[in-house]
Amino acid sequence: MRASSFDSLAAGAWSGQRFGVVSVDLAEFSILDNSPRTVPFVGYRPDGSTVITEFKTDGIIDSSGPLADFQTFYFDSRFADLVRLEVPTGTWALDNMVFSQVPEPAVGALLVLGGLLLWAFRSCFRRLRVR
Repeated sequence: MRASSFDSLAAGAWSGQRFGVVSVDLAEFSILDNSPRTVPFVGYRPDGSTVITEFKTDGIIDSSGPLADFQTFYFDSRFADLVRLEVPTGTWALDNMVFSQVPEPAVGALLVLGGLLLWAFRSCFRRLRVR
C-alpha cells in the first residue's frame, strides 16, 4: 500500500474494539527519490491520550535489484491498547502491517468469577458430605 503527499492512513476496528500494532514494513516511495524517510505513527488510546513513534527508512531502494527495499519495524508496548492508528502525510511505501487483538477485560473477569463460584460450590458440597 502506498500513500502520496497529502494522504493519510487511519485504522480502527468498526466495532470499537481495542487492538495493538506489532510491526510494519516500510520503504522509500520511488527509485527516483530514494532518500531516507521518517514515517510517524500516532496511536489513540481509549482514554483519549495519544502515543507517537517514528521509524526512519535506510534510503535503499533498488526496485528489482538484489537489495531489500522494505524494512520491518516493530512497535513497542505503548502501541498494545489502541482504538485508532493514524499515519500522517508523507511519501513512503507501507506493507505487511501486523495487528494484534486486545482481549476484553470482561472475559478475564468472567473466568475469575466462574473459578470463585466453582470453589464456593465445592466447599459447600464438602460440608454437606461431612455431616
